[in-house]
Amino acid sequence: MKAKRVLGIGLVAAGLLLSALTGVASAAEGVWIGPDRIAEQDRAALVQAIGVARKENPTAFDTLARLREDMPALDAQKRGRYVPVAAILKGLGKDALLPMLNELAVDAKPRGDMPDDAWHAWRVGLVEAVGALRDGRAAPVLFAIIDTTEMDTDLVRAAASALGKLGTDAAARKLVGMAKKEGPKQKGVLAGMGDCRRLVVAEALASTLRAHPDAETAILVARSLGDVGSAWAWKTPIIAASGEEDAVRAAASQALVDSYLRYEGEARTAITKAVLMVDHPSTPALVEAAKRSARPGDQAALDALLERFKNSPLHR
Repeated sequence: MKAKRVLGIGLVAAGLLLSALTGVASAAEGVWIGPDRIAEQDRAALVQAIGVARKENPTAFDTLARLREDMPALDAQKRGRYVPVAAILKGLGKDALLPMLNELAVDAKPRGDMPDDAWHAWRVGLVEAVGALRDGRAAPVLFAIIDTTEMDTDLVRAAASALGKLGTDAAARKLVGMAKKEGPKQKGVLAGMGDCRRLVVAEALASTLRAHPDAETAILVARSLGDVGSAWAWKTPIIAASGEEDAVRAAASQALVDSYLRYEGEARTAITKAVLMVDHPSTPALVEAAKRSARPGDQAALDALLERFKNSPLHR
């Protein structure tokens, strides 16, 4: 009887210890990924950098923690569906990078009672804000995030966009490879990869649109082609440094004009807007070439596109 009692106490103690250890492990995770999702060497470097930053600038960590605590209240007062967290986080500047990476991948508090919409906005906002900084130190975290089993389109789009903004060969290859794989992640990747302004990405998007996908997918791809070839975005020195501007914008313009007559309604509208965003000098010649093999009614539609292009605000 005594042996059974001792055994019972031992099992209870073991259970309590396991619970305690599990609680510690849960706390030592990010809102997106656990510590095992990043290569040991990369995680060690990240943890060290976070430790240094916390000592040198504890205010940045405190500010982020307060914002997270305020999320339920902000969610209750929001006007749209989600709190505009990304805009708030971007306003914190580059000092917020390591606190945000800590929150995403190293040591975040459990979700607690944060409402669903607030939790969604928090996760998306963190990734978007990290991406906006275009800091290479975020690469291991962003690669780990895009490889998670997350299927929510908004979250996948944010991760693809943030990874793409790094502009590296590795980021471009990763996004192109994922865009080719059918599945629940594909649309999110297609929607976000336009922020990776590299030729290989423009060509992948162009190939996808020429394959004549369904209208919903065509809209996503057209918008991403507008992003990847955006005349305004290419004026940014960090983007222009790749030297691929003309090739990227030409590839985007060609694919958009080639696909213009294949869609109607919202999809054609999205293509039109993308053509105007890319604003490549070859556009008038591409439209005229398309007119030569088009039916009379389609020629009129192409004339309307050309008129929109000539009257674009970018030409004033």
